[in-house]
Amino acid sequence: MVHKLHKFAGVSRQVEGMARFLPDGKVQVMVRAPVESFDSQNASRDAHMKEVVEAARHPMVVLKAVGDVKVPASFPTTMEQAFTAEILFHGVKKTMPVPVKFTFDSATKVAASAQFVLSLTEFKLERPSLMFVKVDDALQVDVSLQFGN
Repeated sequence: MVHKLHKFAGVSRQVEGMARFLPDGKVQVMVRAPVESFDSQNASRDAHMKEVVEAARHPMVVLKAVGDVKVPASFPTTMEQAFTAEILFHGVKKTMPVPVKFTFDSATKVAASAQFVLSLTEFKLERPSLMFVKVDDALQVDVSLQFGN
């Protein structure tokens, strides 16, 4: 998140999810993280953010996505593909395109990464403020996942 005085990031390492490669080349992905698990290295800020996003009422952030991905013939291989994602945040669902970069180490070991921007107001969130200045409406989300063995 960005505030006029500084930038900060909340990181969760309690992400769980799964991906299914279907015979027709489609991939279905579901990833979720507990709101309580995000840590910005500032306990006061984290407590305030959990209050703003109503963590007790909406305990999970969920991303479900579908896209077309063909397992490459040779490895390692990197490719990019747009997915259609449904994001559930603060009890609000939004569908949007999300570009995903895949790095295939083998047919069963894949790293996926994505970056996209969410609008706090589109998810019906009151933008937090510091010294009477609100944070930017744009919330950049960076995702990095490992699938397989």
